[in-house]
Amino acid sequence: MCIISILKMKKVVYFGNKTSGFQSTKSTLETLEPLLSEIVEIHSYSDKNNKLVRLVHMFIGFLCHVSSANTIVIDVYSSAAIRYAEMIGFMTRVFRKKYILVLHGGNLPEVYGKKEKRIKRLFTNASHIIAPSHYLKSFFESKGYAVQLVPNIIQLEQYPYLKREKIRPKLLALRGFKPAYNPMMTVKAVEILKTRGIYTELRLLANHDEEHYDEVMDYIKEKNLQDCINVLPKQEKLVWIAESKNFDIMVSNPVIDNTPVSLIEGMALGMCVITTNVGGVPYLVKDNEEVLYVISDDEIGLADKISELLTNQELANKLSQRGRSKAEEYDWVHVKNLWGKLLT
Repeated sequence: MCIISILKMKKVVYFGNKTSGFQSTKSTLETLEPLLSEIVEIHSYSDKNNKLVRLVHMFIGFLCHVSSANTIVIDVYSSAAIRYAEMIGFMTRVFRKKYILVLHGGNLPEVYGKKEKRIKRLFTNASHIIAPSHYLKSFFESKGYAVQLVPNIIQLEQYPYLKREKIRPKLLALRGFKPAYNPMMTVKAVEILKTRGIYTELRLLANHDEEHYDEVMDYIKEKNLQDCINVLPKQEKLVWIAESKNFDIMVSNPVIDNTPVSLIEGMALGMCVITTNVGGVPYLVKDNEEVLYVISDDEIGLADKISELLTNQELANKLSQRGRSKAEEYDWVHVKNLWGKLLT
């Protein structure tokens, strides 16, 4: 009997966040679930926004499926959502079921330092611990845990490659106005370029309810940057992918990160990516080969990197081509076998 036939008989229950119902972007679980359904029978929880309702939904789902489940998969976040992982992990141990942990969040090493005993209890009893980046893998291996690298995935066919032959001063930033993404750094870089006589077109995707929204919008108005910066609500993935052909440079300025899928998506599309070199980013992509690094909170450095791309066509062409090659490593075709081995 082939491995796919064996896996099709396996039943998996996956606990994490399914956020697209109340946020504009899909979570890792939502991206992964339909792909895993090709090889196993899978049920997942939870798509509830309210935290208490989400917890109850997870408990009900657990009790409904635990007796027939072969494997429980649990997302482990560095935010308050880590509590869900602890609770589901405890219940899984009570029922003596095998569970796999999937690590998320560049702050997990910091959280580990504060909650070592609790995390140790969760990690020690896991049959497998999965990290999507060498960054988290290296950290937790240094703490004595066996960690397997399974990259976050993209479906490459959704990302048509467009080689950037001539770089235009057209910038795209996807990640919004939450504090971790430092949107003001991008805005100030555009302001600096304008003072240098370099006029760029920056599109920022952000929702009104994000923490720094009013601050950023007020700054754009105060500095008369409306001719350079266009802020739109966050878009469905297929929408911004279709519009990405109108932009040549992707900018990402997180102050902390793990394995940002948006970088992989930008590279898959052939965009030239500029990113802060924080958290797991240096483990993910190479400076001056696949992306350009800039120091966190350094808007002058960001403006300089944008200028460099606009004047160095050879560099831009290299980033566009090598970035696409790097993104191909994250296609489901390559990652599918890794999941298959874990779930057998």
